[in-house]
Amino acid sequence: MLCAMYFAQGVPWGFMVTALISYLTGEKGVSDASAGELTAVVLLPWTFKLVWGPLIDSVTIRSMGRRRPWIIFAELMMALSLLGILMLGDLSNNLRMLGWMFFIHNCFASLQDVATDALAVDVLPPEEQGRTNGMMWCSKLVGKAIGASGMAVVISNWGLPAAVFAQFGILIIIMFFPLLLLERPGEKRFPWSNRPIASTDEFSRSEEKLAAESKSLRSPLHVLRDIRRAYSSVVTSVFLVFGVVIVIGWGIVEVITKPLYTQQLGWDFVQFSNVSGTAVVTEMPAAILGGYLADRFGRRKVMAIGFFLYGLLAAVFGSFPGLWDRSWFAGGYLLLNPGVLALGSVGFISMSMRISWTKAAATMFTIYMTVSNIGHVIGNKLVGPLRDDYEFSYEQIFWFVAIVTWLPLLLLPLVNPQRVDDMDQRGQ
Repeated sequence: MLCAMYFAQGVPWGFMVTALISYLTGEKGVSDASAGELTAVVLLPWTFKLVWGPLIDSVTIRSMGRRRPWIIFAELMMALSLLGILMLGDLSNNLRMLGWMFFIHNCFASLQDVATDALAVDVLPPEEQGRTNGMMWCSKLVGKAIGASGMAVVISNWGLPAAVFAQFGILIIIMFFPLLLLERPGEKRFPWSNRPIASTDEFSRSEEKLAAESKSLRSPLHVLRDIRRAYSSVVTSVFLVFGVVIVIGWGIVEVITKPLYTQQLGWDFVQFSNVSGTAVVTEMPAAILGGYLADRFGRRKVMAIGFFLYGLLAAVFGSFPGLWDRSWFAGGYLLLNPGVLALGSVGFISMSMRISWTKAAATMFTIYMTVSNIGHVIGNKLVGPLRDDYEFSYEQIFWFVAIVTWLPLLLLPLVNPQRVDDMDQRGQ
């Protein structure tokens, strides 16, 4: 069920940021700046995760479980919000309203993400958490590939409404997973359902866990005090800055490749979306390898290697514009780029967990994930000024990406987890 929820997030994501935007730039002539604005709108609601966490912890229908009601609600609204795209007519003339549709959908997608993660923390035994998280992440990548490549084919052959209805059907079908499964023995499937019969032992264990969870809720003032204490360390504050800057290049590349390939290099949007979707074959192995290497050789080394290679690929691509019309070169960049990014990202996520300390460790980890989303949005938004105001060529933009990715790597020597351990032991 957890994997299905992550798959449900991936399909519309791939559709919006790859298939639909490449369709608009390639078939409708939408500008670089407009493509950047739309992509930023997709990402912006993911910076709201700090808001959803306290809301999910505070409000629920306890007879149905702590997380299930939120997952069902968010999944249903994700499906319904997609239908709003059908009412916009010619999308190239309604980019502002399309942006609002993207924004609304991803508000519910980010809510579903937080509720799903909370459910995983609640119900998974510790020995299954790592394995299951890897499966969930890979499920989202598969969903993104289907949303990018599969939906591009649907748009090309049957039109945009067919692609929207296909996703609507996928999300509604997936919603049956949380509808039919229960979090704990003795809970109701719906508020009006009779409570199912459970053994006395099962029911009492469930009630004891719920009671323990209720007692563990803390005052927001205590959480804020711990957060201030946590970021008093040079290690954590420097890593916060690192998290914002390191993904700016990713945000730029995510946008600039679409108009470059569909308007300058002559690719059609189906070809671009298919190659982008196929990149999952490099992302998944790189993510698995990155996790293994981070445990074996250290998180900083994995981050340094992954993000250095990401900048190197951008620099090499920007240095040889004469090869851009060669399919092996242009296609190779689209395939390799996500793989090295996944390698660095796994190191970043692992380090975020490692240096999240104090009793507010979970909130700290959410902050690191949130600031990386903010950096990603900054990258998306920079495309317009770089192209229109500063008149950067495509070659210059890729070199800018390389530099802005390499510079924060200079901060990594300051990110020493042992210093955090020492502060924790001293009780500082």
